[in-house]
Amino acid sequence: MTNEESKKELYSRYPEVDHLIITNVYPEKNTYYQNMFIHKRVLGYKEQGINVAIYRLNTSPTSVAHYEFEGIPVFIGGEDVLTGLLDSKPYKKLLFHFINERMYRSVRKSKARNTPKIVWVHGFETTKWYRRWFNFYNDTKGLRESLAYAERNQEQLDFMHDIYNTKDDQIKFIFVSNWYKENVAEKDTNSIVKNYSIIHNMIDDELFNYVEKSEEQRKKILTIRPFASRTYANDLTVKAILALKDRPFFNELEFNIYGQGPLFDEVVAPIRNIPNVHLHNYFLSQEEIAEQHKKHGIFLCPSRMDSQGVSLGEAMSSGLVPVTSSVYAIPEFIDDTCGYLAPKEDYLGLADAIEDLYHNPETFLEKSANSASRVRNQCGKNKMVQSELNEIMA
Repeated sequence: MTNEESKKELYSRYPEVDHLIITNVYPEKNTYYQNMFIHKRVLGYKEQGINVAIYRLNTSPTSVAHYEFEGIPVFIGGEDVLTGLLDSKPYKKLLFHFINERMYRSVRKSKARNTPKIVWVHGFETTKWYRRWFNFYNDTKGLRESLAYAERNQEQLDFMHDIYNTKDDQIKFIFVSNWYKENVAEKDTNSIVKNYSIIHNMIDDELFNYVEKSEEQRKKILTIRPFASRTYANDLTVKAILALKDRPFFNELEFNIYGQGPLFDEVVAPIRNIPNVHLHNYFLSQEEIAEQHKKHGIFLCPSRMDSQGVSLGEAMSSGLVPVTSSVYAIPEFIDDTCGYLAPKEDYLGLADAIEDLYHNPETFLEKSANSASRVRNQCGKNKMVQSELNEIMA
């Protein structure tokens, strides 16, 4: 089949689909975790009878491919293929995740230039590079790479400034937290966004269902984090464990740390030989995460930057008490009634929170129930899907 024949076949597929999501990556068999939170949304739309296809924009100008992932059609191609798809088929709305200039340019060149658009802003695409200063600490290679990236980052921010301030009344923005919109997205692009809604990332409270905890589970601490950058503050987790090691009740605690990434061995080295600290250098599926939630009572999850903290929300949904950092948007989702917020970089505060729960089992049980309730009220699956569908169908 020639490339042109492939394009024609692509354009004619899935006639029932009337909404298109345009994004950078999407899950498939061998890259299960890539933008899984987008896929969760799409499955929720499908349950409500909204047919959505995905267009995964790549950097190859002529390549064309497609696949299905759990019943969702996914197209892969470059800018011209996207423009051709939009020329060949009218969509009711175009939905963007991790928008960039190439995506928007493809739409503007097509017959869909006046089609209503919704842009989800997650953070990375609207944030200045140096906000992640902690990734360069003792890492001159990373700093050099980021300095090389700085020009492209500024180009992306200039693009975001332009679309935030566009006179196109057919474009609306959705931010996952009000704090991130006001304190990062607008500041870093020198913009005031007028046409927007705040809709949090949904938490699958059906998969991460709440089962009442026992007092004994306050001694079981879980961490599930990537070890790909210092953003995830796994070094603070390690320091908190070392701070607890000298306290008399430490041997009654059990820690399970799950994750994978190039920093894993380096970060966990100081706690590798502690008998009640169990290290698991691999990723868990969503179902496996839910299973681990059932076995633990505390979710130790410090951070240096988060627009929401989905993994925190999933753990809270299961009734784990979150012990995390008071940074960026996290306080918009956690307070003293349901968890602990240690000051930025304060690993002793994390350790003290765990000690407080150890000495106060009734506090643990109360915060556990409050965590599960708060997530359902603020970010529950059905509530968030319905909020997004209201925007899509408006």
